[in-house]
Amino acid sequence: MQPNHNNIYNTQLQLQFMKQYRILKDGEFVTSAKPGIYAGWNGGRASRRIFGTLDCKSGMRMKKENRVFFHTLEDAVAQGYRPCKNCNPIDQDDFDAVKGLVPQYKTLDDFYNRDKK
Repeated sequence: MQPNHNNIYNTQLQLQFMKQYRILKDGEFVTSAKPGIYAGWNGGRASRRIFGTLDCKSGMRMKKENRVFFHTLEDAVAQGYRPCKNCNPIDQDDFDAVKGLVPQYKTLDDFYNRDKK
């Protein structure tokens, strides 16, 4: 049976034009067809890294080139991002699951408000 070259060509074309997302994982950027469950952005300064839900209005206002995505909550927290105060992407149970990654924050409120000086 001969391979159908049209199908092979169409599949290659579809892959070429599939949307790719920049996923930050273990300090490295990888591309993925899936955006992940959290979006991260630089909140105006390199020291202000924020993550939120994919439909967060604050995140959608950020420039696309400044956005990154995370497949897990642990990835976002391990990369130094704090939760967005507008969409509130994590609750107490989520914080309890990741507080070992951020032992300097004793409460969820401290973690949300860590940028306040």
